[in-house]
Amino acid sequence: MTVSDDSRVDLHMHTVASDGSETAETLVLKAKSLGLAAIAITDHDSIGSVREALAAGEKHGVEVIPGVEIGIAHDPARHLIEIDILGYFVDPDLAELEDVLQKLQDAKNGKLTKQIAVLAENGLPIEADEVLEEAAGDTVRRPHIWKVLHRHHPDFASQEFFDRTSFGGEWHVAKDFSLKLEECVELIERAGGVPVLAHPGAYNTTFAKGGSMIDPIVDEIIATCAAAGVKGLEVYYTYDKNRPFHNGEPFITKEELAELVGHYGSLASKHGLLKTGGTDFHGDAKPQIEIGEVDATYALVKALKAARP
Repeated sequence: MTVSDDSRVDLHMHTVASDGSETAETLVLKAKSLGLAAIAITDHDSIGSVREALAAGEKHGVEVIPGVEIGIAHDPARHLIEIDILGYFVDPDLAELEDVLQKLQDAKNGKLTKQIAVLAENGLPIEADEVLEEAAGDTVRRPHIWKVLHRHHPDFASQEFFDRTSFGGEWHVAKDFSLKLEECVELIERAGGVPVLAHPGAYNTTFAKGGSMIDPIVDEIIATCAAAGVKGLEVYYTYDKNRPFHNGEPFITKEELAELVGHYGSLASKHGLLKTGGTDFHGDAKPQIEIGEVDATYALVKALKAARP
């Protein structure tokens, strides 16, 4: 069946394999009900739901792109802090990819003991077993820790927790293993995939301080990623419902959202990068976001296919 270039797609979705609340088949069925032509499963450091999604897509008539979202090593000298690289069309059967992703997940889980010790030292004790139960078999991430912490210490503010445990914060705990930018790009390409810089606007540090929509440091990050071999930029994104522009209610207007999309679209063109787009759907963790609510079309998928190594 021929799919038109203007058919809607969603190229950034999370399942229970990382920090989403829905199974892969549930996402496929929701995408079908909404008339989406294609979706990408892009769990954090995991391809655990990719095979299920591919099977469900074939069964229900929705094209599924096997993907992953990898958090790279902090590199302050190049302003690479909390940066995520999306990999599209990766081969889920490549042993090297599975091995590296497992090491990344082990490193995340290994942070838990150290992070809990730091919290206890600051008068906020919680139990590791409860956090693991909250994660329910998924890779432990800070939202899992926060939910348990809030349960036992309801007066402690979430913003303070995330600020202090973020890179540069006094409670930050480093992972024992992570990939540098170039290593991540090379791994994705060896897996047959196309590396894309996720949600550039999310790295804006000027909005919270002064309300500036465009952070020139982010523009530098994009240039750095392009020079390192990243092939695309996630231009179409739910910035009005995601960090740093959203906290319970939209903090930016549709016009400001269009400004962000236009700016990053121009930078993609400037650096010769493919444009991609997705909602960053997580389900219950981000209930304000609906599947397929970005202006991403199948033309983006065709361009990604053409860029595969």
